[in-house]
Amino acid sequence: MSSEQERDGRPVDPVSGTRLEPFATSGVSTRAEQGLLAERAADYLKAGPADARALIASVCQLSSLPAAVAEHMAYTLLAEHPRFVRTPDGAWRLSEPAPPAWRQPAVADEPLLSELSFAVVDVETTGGRPDTGDRITEIAAVTVRDGRVVDVFETLVNPERSIPPFITRLTNISWEMVREKAPFRDVCEHVLRAIDGHVFVAHNASFDWRFVSAEVSRATGRELTGRRLCTVRLARRLLPQLRSRSLDYVARHYGVEIPEGMRHRAAGDALATAHCLLRLLEDARGHGCERWSDLERFLSTGSTTPKKRRPRRPLSGLPAPVSRDTTA
Repeated sequence: MSSEQERDGRPVDPVSGTRLEPFATSGVSTRAEQGLLAERAADYLKAGPADARALIASVCQLSSLPAAVAEHMAYTLLAEHPRFVRTPDGAWRLSEPAPPAWRQPAVADEPLLSELSFAVVDVETTGGRPDTGDRITEIAAVTVRDGRVVDVFETLVNPERSIPPFITRLTNISWEMVREKAPFRDVCEHVLRAIDGHVFVAHNASFDWRFVSAEVSRATGRELTGRRLCTVRLARRLLPQLRSRSLDYVARHYGVEIPEGMRHRAAGDALATAHCLLRLLEDARGHGCERWSDLERFLSTGSTTPKKRRPRRPLSGLPAPVSRDTTA
């Protein structure tokens, strides 16, 4: 490895000679999914660092590989996974788990929250389980930068499956509305362009992230990664006095109007969430949250009010009907 490459700190493919770029640390990006071979590599490296030839021989059950070929295969397999690190002497090892940003020493050039850009995302879906076949029917991504909304992306999506009547009643999205629309794989590039490099924000972010991740994985074979911020979680810390932190309650608290017929539609909910986000971040600054690490520290301290335990209902072997919206 040359002195330039050592100073740069970025791995170089030994066959092509191209320098591999690091992942963005602040915004959303995609990376190769960790499949079976990467899992095998992780298991093998638990015993300690190994050179590429020994690693590939074990993981791929190949022997007598030329060193350059083994190096190339190792880079192809592992370079995009932050779980693996190449040492200065050319061996591979597991990376050390990174502590939360707020536990790390302060970095002088860590951006202020006001300097970050956010993609506020909302999805409408055929149900609540992407792992059992539910799909996106509509998606919106609202870009927030410099304290204001600067762009809105929205599109209906053909889910390539039926839409349950309950969902149509909730969202007013029917099969007739989406049957001629493009499936997600055909709009995936536009979606990724709308969220790339931004902090992913949503009201109940785990729900939207799971669905977008599942659709991106299905369309591209790649994995979504990056910073996420949940406005429900932020509202729980900042607005403990509210009876609920649903979008309706948070929007009403901040005087954010959701136009008639736009609730439970992707653009309407995303825009409302974006305006709530701006107010939540303003309130967070009043609690000393100037940087991302400050926000992580603030959210990690937990709720300011004890959570009420609901009485348990007797278990039943019958399926429970879906009678209300639980997504936001």
